[in-house]
Amino acid sequence: MRIGFIGAGRVGYTLGKYLSLKGLDISGYFSRHSEHAADAAEFTDTRYFESIVDLINESDAVFITVSDNAIGQIFDDIKCYPEINGKIVCHTSGALSSEIFRDSPYQVYGYSVHPMYAVSDKYTSYKSFSNAFITIEGSPEHLEEMIEIFSSSGLKTGTISSDSKSKYHAASVVASNLICGIYGFGKRLLMDCGMNSQMAETALCGLFRDNAVGITEKGVVSQLTGPLERNDTNTIRKHLDVLESEDRNLYRMCSMEVLKIAKEKNKETDYKEMEDILKGGDC
Repeated sequence: MRIGFIGAGRVGYTLGKYLSLKGLDISGYFSRHSEHAADAAEFTDTRYFESIVDLINESDAVFITVSDNAIGQIFDDIKCYPEINGKIVCHTSGALSSEIFRDSPYQVYGYSVHPMYAVSDKYTSYKSFSNAFITIEGSPEHLEEMIEIFSSSGLKTGTISSDSKSKYHAASVVASNLICGIYGFGKRLLMDCGMNSQMAETALCGLFRDNAVGITEKGVVSQLTGPLERNDTNTIRKHLDVLESEDRNLYRMCSMEVLKIAKEKNKETDYKEMEDILKGGDC
C-alpha cells in the first residue's frame, strides 16, 4: 500500500518518517504551502507533489494531516475528483470521526487514525513514536488492513466506534493536556511557599517522573499512595484549610477521582468520612 500525505505539519512529518523507516511505501506530500511539502519530502526521502490530484493518483491511502478545522474543507476539495474513487482516506484527529468522509459521490473508505501520543516536534518525535498507541475507526472493508499497517510497524493498536470519538478524545486530553494543568497547579502552590519558578520545577520533576513511570509499569491502583489512599482525614483537612476557594474546589474534584482509585485498592477501608470532607460537608 502506498501512503500519501496532504498536509505537512508535525503529525505528517512524524508518521511519514516513522512508517518509511519501517519499510512502508510513502508516495510523498502535498501542501498548500509548497515549501512545507518540499521540506517534508526531503526529510522523509519521498516525493513532493505540486498537484493534489497527482498525489491521490500515486497513493492507495491518503492521510489528511491538517488541523481539525481544515479536514472537512480539504475533503470537500477532493471528494468529487474521480481519482478518489476506491481510495482509503484517513485523518489523524482525536476528536473527529470517520463520518466526515461520508459525503462523496465516489466510493471512499474513510478512517480516523489517531496516535495517542504528544507529537511535539516535527523533526524528532518519530524517534520515540514507537511509544504511541494508534486508535482506529472507520469503514469495515479495510479495517483489518489498516490495523495491520500499524501493528506490523511495532505499534500497539485498538479500535473504537465512531460515536465514541468525543469521549475518547476527552480521555486523551485528561491524561495528557490536563496533566499539564495539574502540574502547573502544584508548581504554583510551591511558589506560594516562597520557591521561585525554577526551584519549584526542580522539586517536582523527580516526583512527577517517577509517579508517571510507576503508573505505566504497575498500573494506577498499585501506584497510588499519599494521605487520601491511607485515609488520613486530618491531613486532607489541613490541605483544604490553606487553599483559596478556587484552588480548594480543584483539589476536591481531583481528589474525588483519586478516592475512586483508593476504594479499588483498599476495598476493606471505610472512606465515608473522607468522602464527606471532599464533598464539602466537613472541613
